[in-house]
Amino acid sequence: MKRILIYLVGVLVLLGLGMGSIAGALTGEERVASGLDHFGKAFYEATPQKDQEKAATEYGLAEADFQAAIQTQPDWVVPYLHLGRTYFVQKKYALAADAYRTALTIAPQQKEIYLQLASALEMGGDYAGAVAELQVLRTLETDPQAISILDDFITRIQARGEAAPKARGGGK
Repeated sequence: MKRILIYLVGVLVLLGLGMGSIAGALTGEERVASGLDHFGKAFYEATPQKDQEKAATEYGLAEADFQAAIQTQPDWVVPYLHLGRTYFVQKKYALAADAYRTALTIAPQQKEIYLQLASALEMGGDYAGAVAELQVLRTLETDPQAISILDDFITRIQARGEAAPKARGGGK
């Protein structure tokens, strides 16, 4: 009986090692799907339940999956966008901005990325950087209503940037 138990444990260990090598061979799409699953567990389950430990673990696994997808397919914009969002919801704004900047080098025609980058920069306190990205987006935009909305965003962010030093006690 003892030998059978030792044998079964050995088989399970070998199967576990085999699974690790299979997991290492996942495609970029499979890594993104796995990352989205972990993101969902963190954002929609753990965070509302105020389970910070589980959320941190799941966000970490999501980050790892998105980074692995990037290693597999570095010219695919999707994992950068998901990585940026994962960083953003954790208030890692500088890392989110980096992910969105890289996404823009891959897909500069995707206007929504400029908005995501501007949001990360603004939340991180880089108001001038946020305004600069929105101004670039404004040059790409042809819809007058969208341009008007962008102008409103730019004005509001500029006002926040001007108010920020005063709020920190650095104003006049």
